[in-house]
Amino acid sequence: MDYSIHDLPESERPREKLEENGVEALSDAELLAILLRTGIKGKNVKELSYEILGEYGFQDIPSAELDDFKDLEGISRVKAGQLKAIGELGLRMQRKDREKIENLSDVKSQVEDMKFRSSEVLRVFYLNSGNEVVAEKEFDGAVSNVHVEPKEIFAEGLKNDASALVLAHNHPSGKSRFTEEDLEFTREIVELGESLGLKVLDHVVVGKSVESMRDSSEMW
Repeated sequence: MDYSIHDLPESERPREKLEENGVEALSDAELLAILLRTGIKGKNVKELSYEILGEYGFQDIPSAELDDFKDLEGISRVKAGQLKAIGELGLRMQRKDREKIENLSDVKSQVEDMKFRSSEVLRVFYLNSGNEVVAEKEFDGAVSNVHVEPKEIFAEGLKNDASALVLAHNHPSGKSRFTEEDLEFTREIVELGESLGLKVLDHVVVGKSVESMRDSSEMW
């Protein structure tokens, strides 16, 4: 029986599923269906997407030629062009230069805005082996009050396959000198990082200036 995407239950329609459950809940075919938007005669867009991915995985779409897609039953020049554009977009996103943190100057450029925060936050930069920033996350609450559990910090790093991380937190008072609580917290993070294979490169405090614990003999 032929049917359109509108004949599916709402919970199975890609756009409705995205809005209801978030993009993480969608399969590869459902994501592709949203990008393709419409199906072809006899196939709704979800069926078409499953069929395309049966022939080409997402990793194969960028290298396929326009005529390869047109060889698929029912794929028009327009649909083939859409698939080529999707593949190229994926390649360009992979090639996009990531920011790097290789020294204290790089860190400072990433945390200047923290001087103007009225409450204390902890910002963590996750780096790969080439010192490229692969993820960044901010945690609310003062380090001295430890509103964030160390395991939360490392969970994000492990999820992003990071090799190292840099910590930064601000002192709304404007004082740039780290406290004993800051040092104690950092020691705990460094030790846990060593056990997990995630190196802690530095922890900086942002006040009127930016001070590095790595530069202090009290730490590294």
